[in-house]
Amino acid sequence: MTARYIQIKNAIKKQILSNTWQVGEKIPSERELAVTYGVTRVTLQKAMHMLEQEGFIERIHGKGMFVTRSIEDDVFMLNDGTSDSVQGFSREFREQAKISSRLICHQLLPADRIIARNLEINEGEPVHFIRRVRLIDDEPVLVEDSWINRGVIPVIPSRILEEGSLYEYIEHTTGKKIKFYSSVIEGDLFGEELAALLSIPPGRPMLKVSGVTKLEDGTAFNYSFSYNRADKFKIKNNWVGK
Repeated sequence: MTARYIQIKNAIKKQILSNTWQVGEKIPSERELAVTYGVTRVTLQKAMHMLEQEGFIERIHGKGMFVTRSIEDDVFMLNDGTSDSVQGFSREFREQAKISSRLICHQLLPADRIIARNLEINEGEPVHFIRRVRLIDDEPVLVEDSWINRGVIPVIPSRILEEGSLYEYIEHTTGKKIKFYSSVIEGDLFGEELAALLSIPPGRPMLKVSGVTKLEDGTAFNYSFSYNRADKFKIKNNWVGK
């Protein structure tokens, strides 16, 4: 069942796309919308945060929320931060589109110096190396490389990597929420190997995201790189001065 805040987000977005509110027009306050939809302000705020991340509304301090875009595109927002845990690709986008994966490689490797440092383990300890192509509505949109600490997750079934959510499986296996993710985002161009996996020409722009993910107790378990098609993803930062 679709989460209530997702339903509200989609309902408000539908109103924006149908020009119920014009670009530049102020929309009802969170308090008013919460009453309209019969939910708490916390639930309503999650919906509005997603709309803000997708670029449909803008908050202006002391004035309210305003429509900034009324045309839908097929570009997705990376790391929108609307959950109480780090979601991972499948959980983050499955309410917006059909999500699937193609497993390219899964093997055990000894951690080299860089992987060991990021996973906070000893060099040479075994890690899962996983390469997957991730698809949205059956279209390849990114290649993901993960090195996962085998000491935290001893076994990862192939069916989870192909059909399920790896992060859901990890939370279920460890009994702990995935709470921390720190990342670096860089611009780059796709080389021949990665471009071939995505069925695009080499030289296309990418958003390269590297990061470390940790459980709620601070245990690092995943060091990853994702190579995202820049025509399919965007990133939005909000900064409010004092």
